[in-house]
Amino acid sequence: MNKKQKYFLDYAIKGGIASAILAVALINTKILIFAMFPFLGAIGIASVSYTKKIKSLETNLFIFLDDLRDLLQGGMNIVTAMEVITEHDYGALNEYLKRITAQVKIGIPFDMALINVFEDVDSPLFNKVAQVISESTKYGGNLIKIFSSVSNYVKTINEMSEERKSKTFSTVFSSYFMFFIFIAIILTIQIVFLPMLASNDLSSATGGGGVESESLADINFNAYFLYLLIIQAGFAGPIIGKISENNAIAGIKHSIILLAVSVPLYVVVSLLFVG
Repeated sequence: MNKKQKYFLDYAIKGGIASAILAVALINTKILIFAMFPFLGAIGIASVSYTKKIKSLETNLFIFLDDLRDLLQGGMNIVTAMEVITEHDYGALNEYLKRITAQVKIGIPFDMALINVFEDVDSPLFNKVAQVISESTKYGGNLIKIFSSVSNYVKTINEMSEERKSKTFSTVFSSYFMFFIFIAIILTIQIVFLPMLASNDLSSATGGGGVESESLADINFNAYFLYLLIIQAGFAGPIIGKISENNAIAGIKHSIILLAVSVPLYVVVSLLFVG
């Protein structure tokens, strides 16, 4: 089990325990469905926190490479430059930079140390940067030019990521809008059309004495529609995340938002109009 899986599992366990306690308190009530929210909330917090951490690492990676290039241009060797780097604050990246510095100080080549440490970061950008630097140094490339090029590359990637978010905002808004249209359709079917179907006298058409009408009334459409809503929200979030941030895991927060708004809304309206 990798760090990412352990991170989410820890939150899931805590949320699951909270949901179990709430389920016991709400058992035999019509709002038992709300017992799932501590679990979903924990997963949502884990998703937001993890995504924010990776984003912080990628942002600080650009700053680190920029600072390292400046130190090398000032005449420092790579070991001294890394020692100076570790005295600066790069947020969550500090942990990884200290490990790189420790390896470089005991004689491991910088490019190998970079690969060894950056492979623990769950970000394709880190792996790509490490590989580019490693391949460039193998053929005797100028370190200053290498870091300058890689720094510009990381900066461009970050800018493109922000630009992607702004350009896909309308698509994200449309996804949310269509989801709430979906809720409105379900509620309309349940509040308007199902009572009409249940009250129709089908016995004249079937000769069955209204058996079909009675069986229709006995079906728990409320539960089926609620399950449908949960499934729709569960799949819509990762899709929105993939579109807006190219990261399905980042979309979990969208699933949590959709569920947090739609489930209470559906339950309340159903209790008021359906009972």
